[in-house]
Amino acid sequence: MGAEPDVTGARGGPSTPGWRVLAQLGAVWLLGSALLTTGIPALAPLLFVGWGAVLFGLLVVAVLVAGLLWLIARSTASVTVLGTRPGLWALLVLVGGLALARLGWRWTDEVGLSVSSDATLTLLLGGVPYVLVAGLLLRGWRPRLAAGLALVGLLGLGLVALARSGPDELTERLRYAAQDRRTAYVVEVPGYRPIDPAYGGELGAGEFSPADPAAVPPARHVNVIAGPVVDDVRGECGQPHLDAAPAVDSCATEPGGAVYLRGVVEHGYQVTRGDRGVVVLGSLAVDRDVLRRATRTLRPATAVDLPTEERPDDLFVVDLPGYRAQPLGIPRGVGYAPADHSGGAASVRVALHVTFAGQDLCFQAACTSEGAGLTYVRREDSHAYVLRRGDVDVGVTGGVSVGRPLLRDAALAARPASEDELLRALPPPPDRDLLDRLRAWLQTRT
Repeated sequence: MGAEPDVTGARGGPSTPGWRVLAQLGAVWLLGSALLTTGIPALAPLLFVGWGAVLFGLLVVAVLVAGLLWLIARSTASVTVLGTRPGLWALLVLVGGLALARLGWRWTDEVGLSVSSDATLTLLLGGVPYVLVAGLLLRGWRPRLAAGLALVGLLGLGLVALARSGPDELTERLRYAAQDRRTAYVVEVPGYRPIDPAYGGELGAGEFSPADPAAVPPARHVNVIAGPVVDDVRGECGQPHLDAAPAVDSCATEPGGAVYLRGVVEHGYQVTRGDRGVVVLGSLAVDRDVLRRATRTLRPATAVDLPTEERPDDLFVVDLPGYRAQPLGIPRGVGYAPADHSGGAASVRVALHVTFAGQDLCFQAACTSEGAGLTYVRREDSHAYVLRRGDVDVGVTGGVSVGRPLLRDAALAARPASEDELLRALPPPPDRDLLDRLRAWLQTRT
């Protein structure tokens, strides 16, 4: 067997190999351009008929184009390595050309060329992907090398253009997270860990909780809830059954008829007032004696007890020193929480918040300026330090049990998050296709 002939240097009339190469590539280019500018768009009206009609139309176009490509392969068999297999040549050119054309359409749209929406550009460039595939199947290493280099060069230019097109990866993530880069700050709070560990380690934004769970004081609350007695059903200690009563692990009847109930997370007393049962339940952190004394003061509520409640007459209240009452929604009743806002996770929680300057920091709060843009803000249930930094206010707020020096140091230590930190913390937008992911990968590495 002789060496494969090189057709690039052939000269002569229309029957020479060089002319047949030009004829083949020219015909492929014309067919590819016609397919993209006329064939596929002509199927659009079939969408009004249904997807079955569209699929049938696509099949007709594919068969027609494949047949024309087969004729081209038969007519120029001597210049292709698949001259004896024109069907395979037609299939490769059709499938490979369509794949490259789809990629090229999307690629040019991504970089702003919008070839797919310009009929003239589509006519001129639509056949190029098919020509490149046909060029890779020519006889001789020189034309195949030229087609390969052209394909690699176009892909390389496309990668460069894609990396420089559209918003960068950080901008995309910030937009998806609805976050402004100017307000993206992070801080490390000694003895605390961020609730959201996205930044890694002790660095974070938003809320922080003590690193030692034992540093979180137990929550203290008391709820007074009344309800009708359910038929004649009785509990283990003979108490009437109430929907509002907790799941009971143990119970005990005390002098005067009050029944002490103890559950997994709450304990308290149940008493009967007329045709209604009332429970005075507190978290386990509330002492039993406190609940017993409160139950002995149980009485119907008045407008003086609950000034914000429109119908206080069906509620009950108790005397509970050091606690503040407020109506409950579901179940309906009265809840009591420490008046000094101590106890529970909220009393020791810390939060970093950054807002654009211009808001009234001292609304319903007492402010003390400490100079250099630093302000101490005291509210009833929290306190904070706010530092003016350019056009933003960087604040660190804490519960009533958080030390003031810790908040001050954290406000001064807060800093803008770096690009790497934001890329680590912010999630990528969902529903990204291959080109979106490729662009993101290129932008983070170039």
